[in-house]
Amino acid sequence: MKNKYDLILNKSDIRKQIILPTTLFPQLAEICGIHIGDGHLGFRPNKSEYLIQCTGNLKDDKPYYDEHIKKLWKETFNLNVKFRERKDNTYELRIYSKSIALFFNKFLELPFGKKSRTISIPNVIKETCKRNVSKEMVSCIRGIIDTDFYLVKDRNYLELGAWFASRDLIIDLQQYLERMGFQPKVRLDVTYYNSSSKKYLIRHQLRIRKKEDLKRWFDLIGTNNPKIYKRYQEFTTSSAPVV
Repeated sequence: MKNKYDLILNKSDIRKQIILPTTLFPQLAEICGIHIGDGHLGFRPNKSEYLIQCTGNLKDDKPYYDEHIKKLWKETFNLNVKFRERKDNTYELRIYSKSIALFFNKFLELPFGKKSRTISIPNVIKETCKRNVSKEMVSCIRGIIDTDFYLVKDRNYLELGAWFASRDLIIDLQQYLERMGFQPKVRLDVTYYNSSSKKYLIRHQLRIRKKEDLKRWFDLIGTNNPKIYKRYQEFTTSSAPVV
């Protein structure tokens, strides 16, 4: 049972009634963005085991996973996914599927193993933006924002932003946000001390702070994460003005 990418559904995936997409569409692009933010693609040769993993915060992200990510996977791959609560206060999606893992790798160009320093927006999504920024690109960016961006209010300044280890990802986001009319602020090659590894590492930041840009983000890109939606509503309807 093949699709146009020459990927074969194995017996286990056939029993699960998994369907592999035959083209790129917004829901698939959003899953790609979510994976860029929270995901991991793994392969253990000794067990011939393929894993698609996505991990969020148990307290903050559970409604987003339960209400939106579950729906996306059903619409895109016809798969009823389940999540598990972990002792480290994370909420985790684990899918064992060779077909989907290879689809992520071959079609969406998502790498196996560690990706934090090398990940970027896949070419298959960039190719949809030859004229205008496509719905697929907007959906991919929404997935990244919903999983990896912060939204804070500091001295009446509302800021949407993120830190990434990948320089290429920051540059990609800057380019396509600017094409959409945003004016993001970017800081590259910032050195910081990582207490976990006890090493000095390099990271990169993108921020959106202008009031009109934040409104444009909410109008043009939006959010499917209830945590971000609630926070945005609280910040913009509070008595203190947002600069």
